[in-house]
Amino acid sequence: MKFGDYIKKGIEVAQLKKEAIQLLAGDKDAFGPALGIVAIGGVCAAIGSFFLLGIIIMPIVQVIGMFIVVAIMHFVATSFMGAKGGQFNGLFVPLACASVLMWIGIIPFIGQVIAFLAGLWMLVIAVIVVEQVYQIDRTKAIIVVAVPVAVGILISIIGFFLGLSTMAMMGRY
Repeated sequence: MKFGDYIKKGIEVAQLKKEAIQLLAGDKDAFGPALGIVAIGGVCAAIGSFFLLGIIIMPIVQVIGMFIVVAIMHFVATSFMGAKGGQFNGLFVPLACASVLMWIGIIPFIGQVIAFLAGLWMLVIAVIVVEQVYQIDRTKAIIVVAVPVAVGILISIIGFFLGLSTMAMMGRY
């Protein structure tokens, strides 16, 4: 497939088409294009938020973030949820291609709001992809997707309170 075909398949995954999920999960040549889709999403977010330095930083952050989230989901699915089959790439590629939705962030002002909503839809997509790739039931798939979300929220809360305590110690709060 060509890069444009991966974009089309990513849109089909975003529409929850199981055939597209299975096709991308098994495509050994899809990893590079999937990384490209994620990286372009980072560029779009930087442009849409007028963060010019972000054109370099955001694609890297997006790719690393996607790796971390998918690694956590893969670990939870294979270690705790009795996943049958399914490899890291089989989960990463459909989710990365579906992140084409995040390209909407390129639109100044409103694009970031729509991208946030698309991010919420990505949670639904992730549940369906996990369910399909690992052949587990919906409840287990929801748990698999919820774990990295919970970890992210916990890290954010800890970071917030560490920042507050640092400011308090410096006498600025």
